[in-house]
Amino acid sequence: MKKILRKIMQKKKFEQVLYEWLLLKKDQVKSSTYNKYLFQIENHIIPYLGKLGFKKIKSKDIVNFFNNKMIKTLSDSTKNTILIIINSTIDYGISKKYRSEFTRVSFCFKKEQYKASYFTKKEQSQIEGYIKKNMNLRNLIILVALYSGARLGELCALKGTDVDFINNTIAINKSVQRGKCGDSNNKTKLIVGIPKTKNSCRIIPAPKFIIELLKNYVKDPNNYIFTNSNKPKDPRAVEKYFRNLLDKLNINQLNFHALRHTFATRLREQKVDIKVISELLGHANWKITQSVYVHASIDYKKASIDELAHLWERKNRIARI
Repeated sequence: MKKILRKIMQKKKFEQVLYEWLLLKKDQVKSSTYNKYLFQIENHIIPYLGKLGFKKIKSKDIVNFFNNKMIKTLSDSTKNTILIIINSTIDYGISKKYRSEFTRVSFCFKKEQYKASYFTKKEQSQIEGYIKKNMNLRNLIILVALYSGARLGELCALKGTDVDFINNTIAINKSVQRGKCGDSNNKTKLIVGIPKTKNSCRIIPAPKFIIELLKNYVKDPNNYIFTNSNKPKDPRAVEKYFRNLLDKLNINQLNFHALRHTFATRLREQKVDIKVISELLGHANWKITQSVYVHASIDYKKASIDELAHLWERKNRIARI
């Protein structure tokens, strides 16, 4: 019997061990992380390495994989995720005695500093002008994003009970994302879960006009605000509508997340402390916020140059006197 089991284990493909490892991780990680792993496994790892025998796979196979033209085009962040999956799967396989020790392959994929995309004051004014003339739930979610800095998934998960209409605050305590229903099919469903990180659970003070607008649309406090039903808003539908709106307004195409960056950028322009912005955004620490929002907006740069010009004019005016 032991010999038969040994032969079965020797014939295991890398693909099989990948799915075993993933099944183990399913209850250990957030659904968003699980779906990210599943996507990388099915779309990148299996097509190149899946059919190789787990016991026979070598370090050079992993090296050749990362030197593949298609894999090279992936972002450093994605490649780091894939490397974690491959190394963790091999460690898992060794712990199950599917093979003996394996010499790990080390790569250093340096992440490029993330640069936040945001809307200029003029573009923001255009968006807000359209929303004021066409107020509805589809447009209100855009306005709330601009004045709260909440992530799209967090907004889609908002219920009436999350809004304090007396103290003018919004509680972020859940998030919506689309994920796979199971391992055996490609169907997806909306999943309501916890926010991105522990710090993402937060209370955001909101402008009174935002609270008043929300109040007009909350019919049942137990319903999701932006569908007025017991089903949350689909983030993909919001993204699609937002793209169409920007096209309609002839504004540079940025994704919905740029509204969050715009919120933070406007606060930076007002010289709000970076730690305050960090807490409003729900970042783990203020250094993350600083690394993303070290930039100054073009509006702020122009205003700074105008101030220098005013100094020149004042000096020359005094000299003439």
